[in-house]
Amino acid sequence: MFRYNFQIFIIITFVSSCVRYVPRPIDPPILEQSYRARTLTDPDVQEFFKANSTVRSQAWPPQTMDLDALTLLALYFSPDLDEARSRLASAEAALTTARVRRNPSVAGGGGYTDAEASPYAFQLNPEIPFETAGRRQYRTQRAQQLAEAERFSLAESAWRIRSRLRTAFADHVISTRELEQRRAEAQIRQEIVAIYERRLEVGEISTPFVTAARTDFSRVQLEIEQLQGKIAETRAAIAGIVGLQAAALNNVEFVLADVEHAPAEEALNIQSVQKTGLTNRLDIQRLLSEYAAADTDLRLQVARQRPDIALAPGYSFGEGSINTYLLGPSLILPLFDRNRGPIAEANARREAAGARFLGAQAAAITEIETGLADYRSSLRELNQAQATIELVRQRQQTTERQLNAGEADRLAVLSVRLEAAAADRDRLSALRRTRAALGTLEDAVQHPLPPDTRMPQVPATNPRQKKEGPSR
Repeated sequence: MFRYNFQIFIIITFVSSCVRYVPRPIDPPILEQSYRARTLTDPDVQEFFKANSTVRSQAWPPQTMDLDALTLLALYFSPDLDEARSRLASAEAALTTARVRRNPSVAGGGGYTDAEASPYAFQLNPEIPFETAGRRQYRTQRAQQLAEAERFSLAESAWRIRSRLRTAFADHVISTRELEQRRAEAQIRQEIVAIYERRLEVGEISTPFVTAARTDFSRVQLEIEQLQGKIAETRAAIAGIVGLQAAALNNVEFVLADVEHAPAEEALNIQSVQKTGLTNRLDIQRLLSEYAAADTDLRLQVARQRPDIALAPGYSFGEGSINTYLLGPSLILPLFDRNRGPIAEANARREAAGARFLGAQAAAITEIETGLADYRSSLRELNQAQATIELVRQRQQTTERQLNAGEADRLAVLSVRLEAAAADRDRLSALRRTRAALGTLEDAVQHPLPPDTRMPQVPATNPRQKKEGPSR
């Protein structure tokens, strides 16, 4: 009875401890429908946003969103992060594998003997393995370091998303300012064309002057059409980077409160920027973890020079014969191989990881110094453009006073306004270059600037998992 119950217990233990296969087929139409159904009205989105945002908004969905708010939406919706999260999950599963102890094994058999009294014989040989030289600890440590590297890789993916989002966002906001400038310039040029046409009618000017004014007006109208298309394109690009359809953000206005005020040189000195980059740059931290994992792997391969030991008790019996009990160790004798090949390979991998780290560190220093120099140059250009437009506006005010006093005509005032519009063009071009240079510098340090700003925390697991399922 006891033997029967013991067998039942062994069977139940093996069956209940097995992991069952769960099918998860990919159905493209259902996934497409799920993607198109994403909106800001989803209560799960609101809950995630409020839990991670530093700004408490009363209305939801919000009417305006800045770069930080869009970054939070991207951390929730972006499909690019799902792949990085799956790699992190795989690395964490490998940690479970590294911690596993080797299972014991059992070998047995039966046969015949040449003894007439006991022709049947049976033998049972269990084996209990023991790992030596701390191999399991090295495996576990290496898996932990590789998992840490994947966490930094996930943060890198999130940063690349923010970088693309920042570029499209700044392009959208500045293009909106340029559209306002072109429309104001178009009104000035339209009024100039009307003045020239009236003067042509009375014979004060010739036709080429009117034709040139009409051509300039038509060119500005063409630029307005191009900017309208660019604004629609950048809005769609922002939605795509976030992981939404463009229609989901139709009622949201994108705002950049300090778009006209880039950080001053004093806030971005070389010491603070280099410190921020070399201590927080994500690829540097990932490569450090990969180097540590390569060093641990080398220690593991060195430890494998020592053979594992296994206890191998034996038991044999036969009909009418005396039962035999044996107990002794079992190990591999390192006579022909001392694991020199894997040790050499692991050592080469460690050297390669060290070289990658040194190369990345040198490249980071160069990128930071180059980016900072470019930003300073573009910032001086922006300041000069701002000073120029201030001078032109002073002339505009003087000309308007002369018009009111009867000392100047309407065309003189419009000419100065047109000069101010041209100066505003140059200012917006300098502003675009300054924002691009600031973005390049941020990518060099992989951290928002100024250094006291923060990147939102990246969720290690898919925040949509409970609703859409894994990897969707």
